[in-house]
Amino acid sequence: MCGIAGIVDFNHAAIDRDVLTKMVAVQKHRGPDDEGCYYNDHVGLGHCRLSIIDLSANARQPMSNAGGTTWIVYNGEIYNYVELKKELADAGVKFRSASDTEVILAAYDRWHDGCLSRFNGMWAFAIWDSSSGELLLSRDRFGVKPLYYYYDGERLIFSSEIKALFLHPAVKKEVNDQAVYEYLVSGYGYMDVADFTFFKNIVKLKPGYAARIRVREKRVDFIRYWDLKPERYAGGEAKTRERFLDLFTDAIRLRLRSDVAVGITLSGGLDSSSIACLADKMYAGPGGRLYSFSSCFEDKDADERPYINEVLACTRLKSFFVSAPADQVFQDLEKIIWHQEEPYSTLSILPQWHVMKCAHEHDVKVLLTGQAGDETLAGYHKYYFYLFADLVKAFKWALLKREVEYYRAAKGTGDDIRQEVTRILASYYMPQWVRDIHRKRQDTNGTPYINKDFLGKHRTRIAHEKKFRSILNNDLFNGMKISPLPSLLHIDDRASMAHSVETRSPFLDYRLVQFLFSLPSEYKITDGQTKFLLRETMRGILPERVRARKDKMGFPTPLKAWLTGRLKNSVLELFTSQEFSKRPYFNREEVIREFYACLKGKDNHLTIWSLINLELWLRRFFP
Repeated sequence: MCGIAGIVDFNHAAIDRDVLTKMVAVQKHRGPDDEGCYYNDHVGLGHCRLSIIDLSANARQPMSNAGGTTWIVYNGEIYNYVELKKELADAGVKFRSASDTEVILAAYDRWHDGCLSRFNGMWAFAIWDSSSGELLLSRDRFGVKPLYYYYDGERLIFSSEIKALFLHPAVKKEVNDQAVYEYLVSGYGYMDVADFTFFKNIVKLKPGYAARIRVREKRVDFIRYWDLKPERYAGGEAKTRERFLDLFTDAIRLRLRSDVAVGITLSGGLDSSSIACLADKMYAGPGGRLYSFSSCFEDKDADERPYINEVLACTRLKSFFVSAPADQVFQDLEKIIWHQEEPYSTLSILPQWHVMKCAHEHDVKVLLTGQAGDETLAGYHKYYFYLFADLVKAFKWALLKREVEYYRAAKGTGDDIRQEVTRILASYYMPQWVRDIHRKRQDTNGTPYINKDFLGKHRTRIAHEKKFRSILNNDLFNGMKISPLPSLLHIDDRASMAHSVETRSPFLDYRLVQFLFSLPSEYKITDGQTKFLLRETMRGILPERVRARKDKMGFPTPLKAWLTGRLKNSVLELFTSQEFSKRPYFNREEVIREFYACLKGKDNHLTIWSLINLELWLRRFFP
């Protein structure tokens, strides 16, 4: 993991070295172990390094090929670099280092942008090819690693973090009201729902894309090198479980490759616990033993220690627990928002921040996480209704009746089924323009705490895709592409890199993702159980109490209790302040009314927190 930055001047003006040096320095937390810059008249590349693979100076960046014709700055890991290196070495390529960075360069020299589809990993990199006068920018398939840029026709400036771009005098800092609208109104409440950001004229390279910058022609071409394609897996149930276990195990094996200590963010949930139990059996890296880092609270509604301890009892993990203190939430948020760079609507970000901090304090630089398990295996409660909609659509009435009975038995109620399934089916068959009108009406009528003038100026620009026959798979796909996965990956990257820690998610191995999307809905939810395929596959491997648990927490915090208790006065002070009253986004009186309703028991604490977070972000970046 690292931080990268670069400047390309299309008028062939010399690069301001002081500016590029500062762009690298402001991201030093991403790579505290080394740094460097490369200049070629009108092209400048900068890098700060977090040493994970090949800790020697041979792997420092910017790195060139043997002939000095191509140069790279790179953030991420190519997990299958060992296999690619052997293939390239068999073809006669000589290597000077043991790094995956040099493998990328060699792959580019041999296959050019065709190398991208051969990589299994997470990355954001820039390769300057002096022989062709072209710069290649690339981002991994799912956008795990960030890559932002500013382009005005005269120059292109890119970096791993937005704050670095503002150090260039050509880049002005302005709020992007469209992003604020999507955050507040469109029902996402997340960042990264599209290629735009909360800052005007700052955009991100889309996941699964590359950009070829032809400097001589002042031209930027975008290349889509990967897309999730609908396929159908024809194997039976036993073969499906076997294939899943093979892919899942191999994804974990590749992500254990490291020359530094490796740990796991262990929540006690199904995803991270499955990774922990499998990784523990195969890890033989530095220290010979994996670490685990977990968040806990005394509030029973936000404490997963009983499940975590079940996993610890059957593994060799060296465990650490951390609790985010309530009395310094706002002090922590000032630092968190600076690193996150964009607002986020829940407080799950806080325990994650302290988990990464704890890993850093124990000199663990790599953490495996369970990110994307919910979006590939249908882990959220809402997915029951998408399964029911699929069964209605396929006229599978007997199976629908059985699944509804399981649902009612587990939840104690089923009053919401008819309404939710009707809504999902109507949305599925409804034309996009009708959905947009309906959504606009909902947005306007359902958010009295948002300024009406602001509402009237904007419409959502986010459209869901219908890529699969399965309604459930379609929603899972949009969960990976729009919300919530992109924002979860954003948060994970910034929280970890703020503490110089690299996170890796086995569930985002593209082979595993493609396989899971080739399966029908019944492999995700069956007999009233979400993540059915994972649960069945992990039988006998995972502690039964964890394997069979039905509740879901993620990175929980006792937010509602904090808002109505320790944080109440601070929140009131924020909402009644002069700064808050001058924002063009809020109806202050309605916001305060909404908060008092929260204090009286209304279940709107996530709405309240999204407003708090936006205001704190505005104060941090636009004081």
